[in-house]
Amino acid sequence: MRFSSVEEWKGAYSISSGYNSTHIFLNPTLEFIEEFKASLPDDSLALTNNDSSQWSVGTATSIRARFFFLNERLTIREIIDSTLVGTFVTLGTIETIDTERGWQYLSCKYHNKKVMPTTNVDDNDRPLFFCNTCDKEHIDVISRFKLIAHVKDDSGEANFLLFDANAQQIVRNSAAELYDENEDEDFLPEAVSDLFGKRVFFEISVDADNIKGKSSQYVVRLATDDREMVEEFADLPPKPVLMLESADDISSSSGGFTATPLSKRKSEQDEDSCLEDQHSVNKKLKGE
Repeated sequence: MRFSSVEEWKGAYSISSGYNSTHIFLNPTLEFIEEFKASLPDDSLALTNNDSSQWSVGTATSIRARFFFLNERLTIREIIDSTLVGTFVTLGTIETIDTERGWQYLSCKYHNKKVMPTTNVDDNDRPLFFCNTCDKEHIDVISRFKLIAHVKDDSGEANFLLFDANAQQIVRNSAAELYDENEDEDFLPEAVSDLFGKRVFFEISVDADNIKGKSSQYVVRLATDDREMVEEFADLPPKPVLMLESADDISSSSGGFTATPLSKRKSEQDEDSCLEDQHSVNKKLKGE
């Protein structure tokens, strides 16, 4: 029986297995391992990859990868017309924020769930709030963002819903920093109103309720107003649309032509083929 060994070749180490067994040693005392451990800094900082251009499965996917590689880019009109559940990216300008439904909500500090005000107060005359998750009244609440942004591009407009973390990315403040319980509920902090007219890069979800028309709000999974990324995305060439042309498309009266999308033409051809097959069957039955 031959046991495993650790071998080096050109600075790379590998485990070679035996005929019918493999020994893997955990925390072994080997010279090259001890040298590596000794070279590590004597602090509590985690080792990370500082190259933001590198990303791979198994590590935190970079923002750039999500916007430029992993998700399909759509216009707002294509998002509205989508019949597929999925995650997409788009670039749009924030026109307004819906103040009628508020820009923030009070939540439990421990569960991130919305709390309901009560008429009760604590021993220090502070108002109490009821948390369904805690199943009790307490004063430990905090303001969090819930922005309904009306976003527009050249193709259309839609409502994008940004919850706390994603809203903070573009507001540059936390809701707790901006919230004033003495202000009118319709009052919009300046840091939020500064979003009007700003171009923002969105990663959004299209779910079944959006497709069925039960919800007109698209949940934002990630948002950034990074100027370089926004400009790079805006400069991307339009997506190609595959079109087929034929002699039938040419208009003799105008001298021009019309193009039919491939998907539609294939559907028409399939329909014609079905009609021909049905005609052949009927003709055969009559001749029998």
